[in-house]
Amino acid sequence: MFVAGKKRKLGSAAASVQRPGARGSTTATSTKLASMYTINSGSAKSEHQQYPDDPSDEADKEAKRLYALGIDNMRFKQYRNALNYFNRAIAVARKEIQWSAKLFEARSLVLYKLGEYMRAMNDAKETIRIDANSANAFTYMANIMAATNKPQEALEVIERGLSTLDPGISGYGHMEAVRESLKRRLDPEYVPKAIAQSDPVVCLPVDINVIVFRQLDIRTLIACRGVSRHWREFVDTTSVIWSQPCFSSPNAIDLLIQQLPAYPKPYKLAKQLVSNGQRVVPNKILCCVFERSRESLRHLVIPESSAPNARTLDALFANKRPLLEQITIGRNANLSASSLNRVLSWCLTGNISKLSFPYCDLISDKHMAAIARLVPHLRSLDISGCKEVRVKQLFRAWGATLTDAHDTTRLENLYINDHPGIPELLIYSCKHRHFQGLRVLHMAIRSQSVYSLITGIGLLNSYFERIQAVRSPFPDLLELNMDGIWDAVQNSIRFESEFIKSLAIRCQLVASGLKRLSMLDATTVRAPLLSMILQSCLPTLQQLHLTRSSNIGSQLITTLVNNITPGSLDIEPLQLTSLDLSGCASASAVGLSSLIGRCPNLVYVNLTQSAADNMVLNRLTTFIKSPETRGLEVVILDTTDITGSAARDFAAACEMRFKRLRSRDNRGSVSSMWSLRVFDMDNCTGVGSDAVSLVRDLLSSMGTRVLAAVTS
Repeated sequence: MFVAGKKRKLGSAAASVQRPGARGSTTATSTKLASMYTINSGSAKSEHQQYPDDPSDEADKEAKRLYALGIDNMRFKQYRNALNYFNRAIAVARKEIQWSAKLFEARSLVLYKLGEYMRAMNDAKETIRIDANSANAFTYMANIMAATNKPQEALEVIERGLSTLDPGISGYGHMEAVRESLKRRLDPEYVPKAIAQSDPVVCLPVDINVIVFRQLDIRTLIACRGVSRHWREFVDTTSVIWSQPCFSSPNAIDLLIQQLPAYPKPYKLAKQLVSNGQRVVPNKILCCVFERSRESLRHLVIPESSAPNARTLDALFANKRPLLEQITIGRNANLSASSLNRVLSWCLTGNISKLSFPYCDLISDKHMAAIARLVPHLRSLDISGCKEVRVKQLFRAWGATLTDAHDTTRLENLYINDHPGIPELLIYSCKHRHFQGLRVLHMAIRSQSVYSLITGIGLLNSYFERIQAVRSPFPDLLELNMDGIWDAVQNSIRFESEFIKSLAIRCQLVASGLKRLSMLDATTVRAPLLSMILQSCLPTLQQLHLTRSSNIGSQLITTLVNNITPGSLDIEPLQLTSLDLSGCASASAVGLSSLIGRCPNLVYVNLTQSAADNMVLNRLTTFIKSPETRGLEVVILDTTDITGSAARDFAAACEMRFKRLRSRDNRGSVSSMWSLRVFDMDNCTGVGSDAVSLVRDLLSSMGTRVLAAVTS
């Protein structure tokens, strides 16, 4: 906002001010109004008060008259009329004379008032080009930058103006006031005054405030300290809102897209933070979290790529730990071995239920032995990429805590992605029951260098043949992730790669009750193997991610669908809510339509680079129209054969459903209702620009993100 300077007392001539455009408006009146509307000048004399020299020709006289009328309109806040007068004045005035800079200066202010910041900035720059001593133009530029959330650039503009202009000119004092205002805004310790009666932190109960503030990420929480003194006091003294810190801003679209991990669009917030160079959390913020969480800390997080110093660790160790439940050490966290040992020795207690050390090379066998001994109720363990942890020692460490050979641990979730011990885990689990109670197993291989670390394949194969495993090692498995195991990368055609593929089948990992299956980049998996995998678990699957598979064709899909409930195709629907078949080009539109027709409860669909056409989209439209279905939230049809007419019908059905649900939910908020969040139809040659515009209009009421790059 512009910081208004002191108002000058109006003389007797100001009393004769008439409405803008009225006849009889004198030059003296216009001069007084010009004096009054020298915004932010802060001095008794104004450069708007009079012109250096009266214009000699008719054009300049007309420009002067239009300028005065524009000033009159500004007096009554009729900015559109004022803009019209200033435009006409600039059009007829002589260029490159000093007083014409006042026209651009006045128009810059009017454009700022109207919110047209780009044009206002251009006029302010033009003013400085014509008259380098215009203090108001520098002030306007700074205010425009501050209004567009660029306070640092605004401060630089003001500093440049103060260093180049004469301190005695009009408006210089106000520039200094604006500089101090910007410095206060940039000061993290600055807290503005607030009225207690209108402050929600003061008015609402403490329990409600706690619920609201616990939803905020750390950066937003720290920013809340600068809202008012009441906010700062609440944030600093309420330790429970710091108990489970989140160092990345929550993003609803990002959370939805995570349901389809193969989706190539750059939505993930982590990637954006890396590109902006903002991912590293400074020690100042970490120390702030540890100091304010105190004994309420439930989740210890060492963010990715962060480097906690001695002061930060001391702030952590000063806390009590009775409520600590989770420990997460982010990828590439810069911790020394001694610091890691101190952290683990401080936080490993019997209350810990979840440990996450992804790609931490410092985690070794001795740490696993301590975890098995000190954390008996561990439910989730992430050792992805921890190559110093040997799976054989993992079995020994947990086996020492079991009462007999038939006992099992309480571990339910195991993440062992990109780990050279994946073959050992599968083979030893067929013999020993240590991890038989696993519900979630992630054994994806995204880095082909993992295969070079696998050793002892011959001995493992001999051992596996000797034990003659006849049962599944994880009979209660509900979620299985095997991304990249069947990827046809050049380096993956190795003996180790083929051995892991065969183990995944021979160990019968895919149980009949599986609910979530992910096999991204399954380019080399054979059709008979796919049929065997899917036939046993498809009736219970809720999530199926099978991408880039050239062997999943229409015949296979039809066979799978027909073999589930023969003779009752329309009676027993599938339970799928998330389906990703992107890159499966062999599946025809008929096959995809038959599969989707059995999945009325779909929420996330990704059919990028497939044979999907209007037949498939019409199926999805039917689900949207039905009041019994859950409703689609993310639909990805990038590079498919859909047309504009089918896209319009789908968007119209979504709009009707949204309006119907909104009319029924008068008491709740619209944000809690169903809505289509993402609709991607990029690179669809059958969708024209007219159809895209209509789809955007239909889906605008629910805030849908529509992606459609029309090339024709």
